[in-house]
Amino acid sequence: MQAVILLAGYGSRLKRDDIPHKCLLPFGDETLLSRHLSVLESLGMEQTVLVVGHNKAAIKNYAHSLDLSMPVEFVDNDRYETTGNTLSLVMGLRNREGEFLVMDGDVLYPRAALEDYVRQSRPSSFAITPVDIDDTEATKVLLRADQTIESFVTKRDLTKEEKSKFHMAGEAIGFFMLTQAVASQLATLYDREEARFIQALWEIIFNEITPYHEIRPYLIPSGGCIEIDTQEDYEEALRLYQSHSEKY
Repeated sequence: MQAVILLAGYGSRLKRDDIPHKCLLPFGDETLLSRHLSVLESLGMEQTVLVVGHNKAAIKNYAHSLDLSMPVEFVDNDRYETTGNTLSLVMGLRNREGEFLVMDGDVLYPRAALEDYVRQSRPSSFAITPVDIDDTEATKVLLRADQTIESFVTKRDLTKEEKSKFHMAGEAIGFFMLTQAVASQLATLYDREEARFIQALWEIIFNEITPYHEIRPYLIPSGGCIEIDTQEDYEEALRLYQSHSEKY
């Protein structure tokens, strides 16, 4: 299995000029990125692909400084300022074979959460955590009766029809595994309708994929996962890390 980490974005909501990129936010002696790469190396990934854009040279230099035994490849997304992360996703997957673990680079999680997910789940699947059904900002995962994923709803409330027809399983926390077939279809769909998806978040394009593939949720019931978009998010993540350092 190969890993793809999406790191191109600017992270303007964080407002941290003291670090080159938010994936370099410190947690103890580590950073978000060093934590990601350490776990992926321990999981035996064939290689990890870093899709970079904002301050890409700093990220490349930092990754090289970690002296990993796992191969690390870089893909440059120089259009990151005017595109959504769907483009980064497709660039990371394009022209590759096998199965993939994809990760948003701005998520803090207990180490065992990612390890258990990779070892116990199978592609194609999404890791999810519990969330309030009325959380507007959350990427809510809707399930069909057979417990496969129907769709993703983000940045809006669920409609009455969605609540009545589907079960809301939780929030897609930012790491998922894909088969070769799903990865290929994603790239093909993006290339065919680039104007439609170029500024979209990856949740949008996946809503076009789920009707044709059996994609399942994998629940992380213990929580402890947090996406870091703002300084407030980072402070909350740091409190979690410091109060439960043995988990992280």
